[in-house]
Amino acid sequence: MAMIIDNHIHLLSGSEDKTYMPPNYSWAICVNWAYGARQSTPYTRDPLDFYSRQEERVSDPDGSATIEAMDAAGVDAGVLIHADFGPSHGGGETMTMEEMAKSYTDLQNKHKGRLYSFAAPDVRRAGSLQLVEKTFRDWDTKGLKVFPEVGYFVNDPMLYPFYELCLEYDKPVAICTNFERPFARARFNDPIYVSDVVADFPDLPVIMFHVGSPMEHWYDICMAIGRSALNTYAEVDSWMLGFNGAPQSISDEDSILRLSKIRDMFGAHRVIFGSDGQFAPTSFGQRNRENYIKRVQFWKDLPKNAPKYGVNFSQEEVDLMMGLNLGRLMGLIDMPEYDKKRKYGWSILMPRPNPTP
Repeated sequence: MAMIIDNHIHLLSGSEDKTYMPPNYSWAICVNWAYGARQSTPYTRDPLDFYSRQEERVSDPDGSATIEAMDAAGVDAGVLIHADFGPSHGGGETMTMEEMAKSYTDLQNKHKGRLYSFAAPDVRRAGSLQLVEKTFRDWDTKGLKVFPEVGYFVNDPMLYPFYELCLEYDKPVAICTNFERPFARARFNDPIYVSDVVADFPDLPVIMFHVGSPMEHWYDICMAIGRSALNTYAEVDSWMLGFNGAPQSISDEDSILRLSKIRDMFGAHRVIFGSDGQFAPTSFGQRNRENYIKRVQFWKDLPKNAPKYGVNFSQEEVDLMMGLNLGRLMGLIDMPEYDKKRKYGWSILMPRPNPTP
């Protein structure tokens, strides 16, 4: 089997004196842990009991637990995707946006060939564009993650210089298109706004994280965009066996049939494997690791299991989806047969539509 690359791994790299997450965000996580619906008596636990160890419980600052999870699942490499919650949750984190980005670069250098990083500062921060260019130019960051749920639309003109930078440095941009938790502004993740981005930047590789999960109409929008925009890629995670916290919430049959439709709409050369996984040397990380092993094996077994449900995946298709496509986008793999000989050659061809969101 060809190399397997996970396009979507989260890793918190903070420490006791250098916190990664703002206090309001950490508190929101603790409230969800304490009052989650999976308990028979959901309001008996106190979120304050979790707060002092919340970030430690989910952190893997040296990357060792992440590498161990990848090894256990048979994953060759992973892309670290950080999420900058500071401006949207009141601030108070003690790591700067540059320290966050540099921590991922350090892990990329420490675990060469195993971990890669995407830049992902909140684009509203002063100096964020200059930081992204620095990570591309000096730190070999492999792409840009855009995180609209924190409060902006992906077609906002403030983002266009970031997209132009990605074109200049030949980097892909990944955009979240999922419905997130209540304390995120999920309407900004509506994939319909991605259609503006690909209209204005038809040569920019755009990876649609989550493919609209768990909203069926968002999924349909992603399918329509993928069918018409040849520069788009579908990163599939929670549609396959459900969310990390409920790994069997979507059946094998539903997972395979949905992935088959995504493959048919995009082509196997534009589908990308990702997990949205997060690992730590704690019980939280161990549970995620066990689910991760099952998820990766599920993808590996597609040629064997898909015929049970009336569809087929070849080994060549699985190899493309699980690693070769992303490897091409990040410049790790040379596959000239998948290089476009011609480009559109323009960006922002038309005046911005009016009104804008």
